[in-house]
Amino acid sequence: MSRRRLFSVLSAHSELAVILGGPFSGKTTLVDTWLATDPCPEWAPVVIPEPAHDVTPETYWATVASSLCTSLGVDEPVAAEGSFDSLCSILVRHPRPVMFVLDGVRSVEAIEDRVGQLLRLGPQVRMVVTSRAAGSWAELVDGHPHRTIVGDDLAFTVDETAALCRLFGLARDQRTIEWITRRTEGFAAFVAAVCATLRAEKPDRVYGTDALAVLVDSTIDLVVMHVVAADPSLALSSRSVLVSAAPNTVTESSISALPHIDDSDAFLTALTESGLIEACSTDENSTDGETAWRYPEVVHRSLLRVGSAEYPKELWDARSALIDYWLQRSRPDIALEHAVERRDWRCAIDIVEKNWVALYGSGSLRSLGIVLLELLPDDMTTNDRTVASLRTITRARNKAGEPEQWAFPRSFETILRLGSLRMQGAYDEAMEVCDGLATEPVPNFETLDDTTRHAHGLKYLNFGTVYLLGGRTTDAGTMLRRAHTAGRGVFVEREAAGKLALLEALRGRTHEATRWIEEELRHPPIMGEAEALIRTAGLVATALVALDRLDTGTAFRALSELGTPRHTEELWAAVMYARGRLALLSGVPADGLLYIDSELQHFSHRLTGISAVLVDAARADLHLALGEARAARELVDSSTHPLTAPARARLRLLGGDPGGAEVIVHRGDAAREHCPAVGAELALIGSVASLRLGRRTDARRHLQRAVVLAEHAGVTRPFVGVPPSAVRDILSLGVDLPIDLDPAMAEYGIFREIRVVVRLTPRERAVLDALLAGGTASTIAKEQFVTLNTVKTQLRSLYRKLGVHSREEAIAQAYRLVVG
Repeated sequence: MSRRRLFSVLSAHSELAVILGGPFSGKTTLVDTWLATDPCPEWAPVVIPEPAHDVTPETYWATVASSLCTSLGVDEPVAAEGSFDSLCSILVRHPRPVMFVLDGVRSVEAIEDRVGQLLRLGPQVRMVVTSRAAGSWAELVDGHPHRTIVGDDLAFTVDETAALCRLFGLARDQRTIEWITRRTEGFAAFVAAVCATLRAEKPDRVYGTDALAVLVDSTIDLVVMHVVAADPSLALSSRSVLVSAAPNTVTESSISALPHIDDSDAFLTALTESGLIEACSTDENSTDGETAWRYPEVVHRSLLRVGSAEYPKELWDARSALIDYWLQRSRPDIALEHAVERRDWRCAIDIVEKNWVALYGSGSLRSLGIVLLELLPDDMTTNDRTVASLRTITRARNKAGEPEQWAFPRSFETILRLGSLRMQGAYDEAMEVCDGLATEPVPNFETLDDTTRHAHGLKYLNFGTVYLLGGRTTDAGTMLRRAHTAGRGVFVEREAAGKLALLEALRGRTHEATRWIEEELRHPPIMGEAEALIRTAGLVATALVALDRLDTGTAFRALSELGTPRHTEELWAAVMYARGRLALLSGVPADGLLYIDSELQHFSHRLTGISAVLVDAARADLHLALGEARAARELVDSSTHPLTAPARARLRLLGGDPGGAEVIVHRGDAAREHCPAVGAELALIGSVASLRLGRRTDARRHLQRAVVLAEHAGVTRPFVGVPPSAVRDILSLGVDLPIDLDPAMAEYGIFREIRVVVRLTPRERAVLDALLAGGTASTIAKEQFVTLNTVKTQLRSLYRKLGVHSREEAIAQAYRLVVG
């Protein structure tokens, strides 16, 4: 299969190309397929396969020299010197350009020095080298124009996985291909093995997610264990390999702490030489400055699956040893991870009780505490003070009070209480608590130890979340930025980034939101079900940014990954808001409204603060798209929040009241600085309203402002928020728009003018017609031969049905409504 992006690197005119990757990265296959394209016809290729693990330098270079002679068509020299010197002599005597492809050279002694000597013979020598070990190639490569391909480069992209599926005769939809690529992490060996397995099963079979997961995981397990069995230095110690997957990070001391590994030093050497583990960076506190390695996550999961099935007792023993190992090194957070993985609940609770301050400061109680509470047996959750306090932090319920006794220090009680208030929707009370604490001086985070700094980060994260939910966005941004700085290195940093992304996305500032989304994505997933809490803000922000750019596909994928919010989800209203917008742009407002209304029953007790604003704004626009003006009016008519301003102005515009729409547009000017997308949407509605009132100069000014604000915010969605009937008039203003309005409106335009039907009796209809003709109560009574009191009674009934209080209002309303 052609992989053009990598082939171009290998074909570049450089003396040396180095391909570094583990045993599953597909190095050899990449080189073989590249050579099959005859990339350098003027060079004589000398391809040397991976040698045996115990090869001697003399034997290896003799093989290279022999292959060179065969490629050049010359006789092999009589062995009068060492094999490497003979190789150099042949190259000097025969100046034809030669390209050496040396595969799997990790076991060749001093390979980097020898390759350097060959390159110094002149430009007629070119080298392509693959290895599982990084070695000292960097020093050699730095001295030459070069190309280096590493493991991340070798990983299959979604398009390459799709191409391989086609090569295997597999018809797979894009979502399945993306899923396979993620599940295998793009490792070439795993992707190819999965394709082969799918073809061997039934190429056309449609797999459900669970069935496909089982197939992919079992295929990966077979490939991993085959590589272990094929490595002579590991084949007899497969149990040790499986046990070594227990720690997340492999170091000399962590391996030596594990049972069932006889010679830890020799075993670690074998692991590193095999390429199964790769060097990684980690914080010094967790490794005491030791060199650290890590299995690729997909390999790590595979080894744990196989280990749990084949050596459950040994894996239990290993995790028990690691708990002691990390507690001795003052890392209760890592010890707690292993206790949860081992399902040793008593041990986990003891770790929490004895190391509460350190765990709280590191964020482990927020992440692992949820998993622990979900899995604890019922008999361990009753009358346990530690469990009660842990539940207060992680799973505060709607009516749950605080426990009578705290197992944790009282100094943290106020922070813990915020969680309960938030889950009850008592945002005003929670903000009062925050206001009382937020005035404390902000420390210099760089001078604090990690535990204290992280505790401050958690505090500011709580404050920022309260202010965000309470609708005080400026204060929320300030606190969340402090949390992001102070929480560096723990979950706080990621969660703060996600909530800052959401905050900016709600404001319609897509450039700033994208920056925070990228920062949030930089962090790895958190263990277990805690990930579901942390990821919400980032995914909703991703969806909102995509929707503001009319990218419904990206928004759909983000919201699909998020799924239906749990009943404990604090950002549930933001999810509803994004789903409402997606329903509008997808042309299914009824479905969107049905979904939101069905979910509201779970969150009605928390329909306060920003949640109420978001839900009302989303539902109002959905009702407007369905032509239900009265329902929309009941939701937002009395609101003054900037986020509901577009719906309020649109309600009046679609209902035939452009003057009322303009009033809201002008009233919303102050909000534009902080919410540029809202400002753009209001300005566009103002432009259409001015057109309806016959004021083209004002309309053009509004439209120009809409364009400036939209370009500043990086949004295009506001331009499809007006009725399609206004497109011609907008285009007639001659303002350059950042969007091709005709096709965009054809695809996404959903709002139509609303003509409200009012049913009148024949007598009321006659009175209204007389009013429209300029009549008064007295003239109508004379013309229709009735008493003045009768006309006044009919007028009162007419005014009530039209929702007005005067003759002038009745005439204006009659022109807006369909009267029958």
